[in-house]
Amino acid sequence: MRITKIVILLLVLFLLFSCGGNSGKKSLSGLTLDMARKSLAEKYPKLPTDEILRQANGDKLYKDLQERYKQTLRALATETDRDGVKLIVVVMSSNVGKSLTLANTYGIPFITQSCNMMGIEYVDMTPAILAQKAEAISQMASDDNWSKEGAAFVGEQFSYLMTGYDCFKNGKKFPPGPKPATFGDMPPNENEVVDADKNVKYHITTNSQGLRMDHDLTFPKKKIRILFMGNTGVSCPDLDDKLIPTYLLQQKYPAKEIINAGFQNYTLEDFLDLYMQKARFTEPDILVVCTSGEDILNYFFTQRNRYSRIQKVYRPSDNEVEFYEHLN
Repeated sequence: MRITKIVILLLVLFLLFSCGGNSGKKSLSGLTLDMARKSLAEKYPKLPTDEILRQANGDKLYKDLQERYKQTLRALATETDRDGVKLIVVVMSSNVGKSLTLANTYGIPFITQSCNMMGIEYVDMTPAILAQKAEAISQMASDDNWSKEGAAFVGEQFSYLMTGYDCFKNGKKFPPGPKPATFGDMPPNENEVVDADKNVKYHITTNSQGLRMDHDLTFPKKKIRILFMGNTGVSCPDLDDKLIPTYLLQQKYPAKEIINAGFQNYTLEDFLDLYMQKARFTEPDILVVCTSGEDILNYFFTQRNRYSRIQKVYRPSDNEVEFYEHLN
C-alpha cells in the first residue's frame, strides 16, 4: 500500500510539472537537480578558498582543480577557434600587493603558463595593478570590487585590446539559423537604481538580450564586436552604468561594439557554458575573458553547487571529501 501511495504521488508531481507548458516553471528534472544541489550544500556548507592552499592535504586537491581549469581553458580555445573568434585571456584581480591572496600567488603563474603552452594570447594586468594604490582602485569593504577610480583604470588598461587588435576581424560566416532569446545571463530590460545595503546607489541597465548594455545588438553586424566575459571585474555590480570599464571603452571607441556578458560569481567553466549556449551568437570578432587565481579554487565542488550556471550536480571526488573532512 505504501509503495502504491509513493507511485501515485510521483505521478501527480509528474502531471503537475509537465502541464506547466511554457509558463516559466522549472521542469521536474530541473527541480530534482536543485534539490540535489541544495542537499549537498546543506551537507557541505563551507566554501573554502585559500584554505585549500594552506592545509597540508590540499596539495593533491589543488592539482585536480588546476587540471579542471586547464581543460576548460583548452575547450574554450577550441570553441573560439572553430568560430573564428580571437580569444584573449586577461589576468585581472585587485587581490595583489598588500592584499595578495594565496589563490593569486599560485594561480596567476599557472594561468599564464597554461596560456603559453596552448598558444593562447593573454594579458597579465598584475604589474599594472601593483603600481596602483589598492585602497584607491578597489572597494575593500565591498568584496574587493572596483571603485570608480579602479574601473577607470581598468578601462584604460583594456584600451590596449582596442588598438593592439585593431585590424582583427572574424572572417568566418556564422551559421544561419535561430538565435537564442538572450545572449547573457543578466535579467533582461533592467533600468533601475539599486541600493545594495552598502549606502551606495547605482544605476544598472541591461538590454533585452540579458547583457549589461544600453542598446540591443542588431544583425547583420556593422562593427567589429568585442565580447567581454568575467565576474565582478567585468559586471561591476556596485557601479553606475556610466562608470564601468566596458561603457567607458564604448565611449572612447565608437567604431567598435563593446559587449558586456559579465556575471557575478561565475568562473571560467560557467563562461565556457555561457559562450557555447548563448554568447557565441553575438558573432564576436574578439572574446576577452577576465580571470584570476580565485577562479581555480572556485572549481571546488561546494562553490560549483552553489554558483554554477550548468544544470548538473557536482558530487565531491574522493580528494574533495578527504580535504573537506579535515577542514577547520
